[in-house]
Amino acid sequence: MKARARIVARAQPDGTTRLVTLAGETPLLLRRAPHPDGLDTARVHLLGGASGPIGGDDLAYRVDIGPGARVQVRSVAASLALPGPGGAQSTLACDVQVASGGSLDWRPEPVIAVRGANHSAHAELDLAEGAELFWRQDVVLGREDEESGSIRSRLRIRVSGRVVFDHEFALGPRYPGSLGPAGSAGYHRLTLTAELAPDQPRPSIRLAFSGPGLPELSHAFMPVE
Repeated sequence: MKARARIVARAQPDGTTRLVTLAGETPLLLRRAPHPDGLDTARVHLLGGASGPIGGDDLAYRVDIGPGARVQVRSVAASLALPGPGGAQSTLACDVQVASGGSLDWRPEPVIAVRGANHSAHAELDLAEGAELFWRQDVVLGREDEESGSIRSRLRIRVSGRVVFDHEFALGPRYPGSLGPAGSAGYHRLTLTAELAPDQPRPSIRLAFSGPGLPELSHAFMPVE
């Protein structure tokens, strides 16, 4: 299956944000939602219009946040990365642009790599100077009492055209050693967050591992100049 979804947001003269484009194809369905605090921020919910991603799926989001526009993105449930015929890989790409004075808060529920899955996610974030960002990537390795599937994820962030962060991880049976002591070491959940304030030249990054009966491990760092 091939599907595309697009979010385009623009600030209005009264300070509110208008979603001028909100379009998606199954399984990438999008819905407007009221902001719980009544703020001048547009909120979008990602909906799963079908199971998946399933091996062989080619999925992509394109997000364009204009100057002064503010958007929050959430999802109603976790998504399941499922195996496809012949071990085919599923892909999910995110192409994001945030203009100066714009703000994007992207916090969907986790992607769960179920047993046999072969999934790849790639996010390219292009931010202008003065943009604001909170970005979360959340991965769970298998359902409860289930072996992990395989997942590869890459996040690249540019500010004013300069790459300030580029990180990739690959976990699961397709990547030998990735689930051992030098890899996930028994942890089942990996959460990567990137936060950029309008007055910061580079985002702050936090990488956390968690799992039942295990102490949470986390590391916060700033990308190198």
